Amino acid sequence: MAGGISPNRTVTIPLDEYNSDHYLTLLYHAMVGMGWHVGYFDHDGIIAYTDISWASYSEEVSARVIDNSVIIKSECVGFQALWYDYGKNKKNLDLLLGEIAYTDFHLQANLDETTQELMDAIPEKQFLNLEDPPMAGKEQLRGFFSPIIPREKYFITPLLVILNTLIFIATSIGLRLLPQILTRSQFHLAKGESIWEKSHLWFGFNNRARVLNGEIWRLLTGVFQHFSILHLVGNMVALVYIGSLLECKLGKWNYLLMFLFTGIIASTVSIFFNYTQVAGGASGAIFGLFGILLALLSTNFFERSARKALLISTAIVVAYNIIPVGEGVDHAAHFGGLISGYVFGWIAFIGLNHQNLFIKKWGIAAIGSAIVIVFVSCGLLASQQYQVKEYALLIQKVDTLSNQLNEVFYGSDTSREEKLFKMEQVALPKLPQLRKIALDMTKLKLPGDKKHDAKKEAVLINLYCRYYPLLYHEFKDNDQARYRPAIDSLTNRINELRTSWMKGN
Repeated sequence: MAGGISPNRTVTIPLDEYNSDHYLTLLYHAMVGMGWHVGYFDHDGIIAYTDISWASYSEEVSARVIDNSVIIKSECVGFQALWYDYGKNKKNLDLLLGEIAYTDFHLQANLDETTQELMDAIPEKQFLNLEDPPMAGKEQLRGFFSPIIPREKYFITPLLVILNTLIFIATSIGLRLLPQILTRSQFHLAKGESIWEKSHLWFGFNNRARVLNGEIWRLLTGVFQHFSILHLVGNMVALVYIGSLLECKLGKWNYLLMFLFTGIIASTVSIFFNYTQVAGGASGAIFGLFGILLALLSTNFFERSARKALLISTAIVVAYNIIPVGEGVDHAAHFGGLISGYVFGWIAFIGLNHQNLFIKKWGIAAIGSAIVIVFVSCGLLASQQYQVKEYALLIQKVDTLSNQLNEVFYGSDTSREEKLFKMEQVALPKLPQLRKIALDMTKLKLPGDKKHDAKKEAVLINLYCRYYPLLYHEFKDNDQARYRPAIDSLTNRINELRTSWMKGN
């Protein structure tokens, strides 16, 4: 199979006149001769990893002795773009078979002695084994429906995929029906709230204001909500990939807890940095799982050759996807999940390798729960309820009033008398409204950057409130000499303020 979550290719070699130990000896020397890194060797088979290059960040090549045959498989270790191996696995098998023929020619005269020496050198205990190889979870992803079929070493991941999919279907149906129901019935929208926002919040998406008002459960429910089919599919593909690598190593219940722990922390980080957005998606938890894998790959949890291959491929995937670009992407959740996952990965490593059976069984759950409770509590206490929506509404009012003023003062399709009338009766009475908006802006509770913007906006509004009366008197008295210097001075100050604003000062 050249494509799929775990692209691989397999060939079956009949042993014929060879015994299994002889052929495994040829395999071993052929792999070493090509510079591959052997991680496991015994009478039942061999596991090796190809060298890492720009064209490949390693494939796992394994051989299993079954009856009177050897099944050789080359499988991509890391995530492959478009889930295709680009011929790498076929190339590995072709090179290996050619190298075996070459090795057979040179070892034929003393194959028995070479085999005996190699078999005598087999260590009693090896880090890897064919019963539980590093790719044990990925090996089960064979067939179109395999990612959603629970089995022994791959149980929680497919259930999470199914649960997320069912929730998405139910939410999608609800989001089509709820706005119509709300529109036909009498309902109340909060200030600045849209039907879209109200509908999504009704279904449990994450939101700073709601969480800070006591709806803490959104930190969890938001992990299982997605905005579109592409959003869902992208996250589920990544979940299947990382789940196939981690679940069989952590154990299903530790794996589930890690998914939930990192998801909740990612949601907390999201509301800490996002003031008004409606958020959702499993990507924060998925980045958490990648963080766990990166932490484990920083230890001796995986065999050295497998660790190197997995580390490079995982780092590439994380680096590519963590880049903070693109609108509508919850980068805060991604970083929060990744960093918390790295911490939990070390906790998992210590817990799973601890000598105390109680800590080994319950340590991850106990310490992880404590960390989540402390982090969420501190995060909520540190997060203030800002009036960002109110600020946005005031900006909209300023834009509306400014457009109305500009239309009166700069419009040229009316007579002088009619223009004077509009200035006096329509435009100038709006200036007290603008001054009040400027004052209200400075009183809003806003984060630092927006507080700074609000103060500058208020200064700008007050300058305009001095500017328009001068334009009115200049037009009414038809006296540029008297009013133009003050008008030009205000114009320069307004332009300077706007220029400094654009430069970020």
